[in-house]
Order: sequence, then C-alpha cells, then structure tokens
Amino acid sequence: MKILKTLSALFVAIIVAAACTSNPKGDEAKVSEAEEVKESEGMEISVSSNEADMEFVGTKPTGRHYGNIALTNGSIKVKDGKVTGGKFVFDLNEITITDLKDDQENHDKLVGHLKSDDFFDAENYPQVTFELVSVKSLNPEKSAENYDSYQNDMEQPAEDEKIMELPEFELEGATHEVTGNLTMRGKTLAITVPAKIEISENNVKAFTNFSIDRTKWGLMYGDESKAVDKAKDQFIYNKVGVGFNINATAENM
Repeated sequence: MKILKTLSALFVAIIVAAACTSNPKGDEAKVSEAEEVKESEGMEISVSSNEADMEFVGTKPTGRHYGNIALTNGSIKVKDGKVTGGKFVFDLNEITITDLKDDQENHDKLVGHLKSDDFFDAENYPQVTFELVSVKSLNPEKSAENYDSYQNDMEQPAEDEKIMELPEFELEGATHEVTGNLTMRGKTLAITVPAKIEISENNVKAFTNFSIDRTKWGLMYGDESKAVDKAKDQFIYNKVGVGFNINATAENM
C-alpha cells in the first residue's frame, strides 16, 4: 500500500461559525439530499492524523476567526490516475482557533462554545465525516496546466497568514467537480464543489475553496435570518468559508 507523506488538507467541508469582516464571497457549494456511495475500485491510500487537517473561516460583520479541525482517520482510492473514492473522519474535540493561538483564555472559550449545543454538539456528535461520491473531470486536457498555473499564482503564505483571506476569492479554472456526503450533528447532506486536482505518477495535488450554509446542518446559533435588527450586528453570517489543499507524495513507487 502506498502511503501519503505530505497532505495539508483534503476535500471535506465542515462549518464553524465565528467571525469575519464580510459574508464569504467564494463559490457556494451545491447542497442536496445525501447520495448513495458505491463501492469504489483502486489502490487505497491511508491518511493519518499527521497527514491531514481541515481549515475554516467563520464570519460576522465585525471580525473573523479561522482555524482547523484535526483528522481522526481517512483513506483515498486512486485508479488509472483518477480519484475513485475516499472517506475522512474529523474529531470535533480537536478544534484549533489559529488566530487566537496567543490568547489561550479566549481560544478555550470559543472552542468550548463551538463544541456546545449551540453549534456542533460535540458531546452527542463528536465526529464529522465526509465520504466521496464522485469526482468528475471538467477539462482533462488542461488539468495539469491549470493546476500548475494556479500554484504559481498562489505563493505559499506565512504560517500566521495561512488562510486569513480564504473567503475572499472564488476558485478559477477548476479542473474537477467533487461530490460527497457531509455528515455533522447527525445530519447527512451531499455537497458539490469545484476543485483543482492533479494526479501524477507519485503525487496528488488538489485545492478547493467554497462557502456553505451552516444552518442546513442545524448550526443555528446567531442565525442571520432571525436577526431582529441587523444594524446592531447581533448575528453571525450563515455562509462560512471552507478551504482545502492537498500536496501528497506516495511511497514505494
């Protein structure tokens, strides 16, 4: 079995509401009823907790918070240079608020709130899962070219700036369309999002960013549609920015 050596984050969508300067402007995920996951063929690659996490940005009119949720376990299948399946499980007891890393008191308060019944209800639903349904190529002739061009345009940010601007741009030149079942707080819905994916002989690269409505999964705290007086900023935007980046190298080729 070939094991991934470097993996920043993968195709998964989770939502955390917190804070930002504007409603996210990224591509909005298409959301529908959960779809059947068929048995997939190909080489299964295990993904450990050290090889993946998930990044998020949550917003409200007066600010933002951004961070990640740790992977519990995961795997992805590849056949004939194509992704054919995969499943990823994330641990809601391992949430990190990146912008509050130097403010432990407020960091712990926000994490506690996100884990509470107001948001994820981690005591009753400690995991979030994403299972691939399909990965559709949009322009196979241009996949590698588009991805390389995108990578050249997007320089790697400093650690403390890693995803600060995540909700502020839309994904251009997508090479694939990814559909998968996202489960959190006991509810499963299918999401479809654009992605940039390149699979070479021993490497997998991918990137996606999008927004999603957290309330569809029952994360209702601060629901902007229920705000009596929006001028008072007493709400949190329902749309949340999510981004994933993968740069994986396989062993034993």
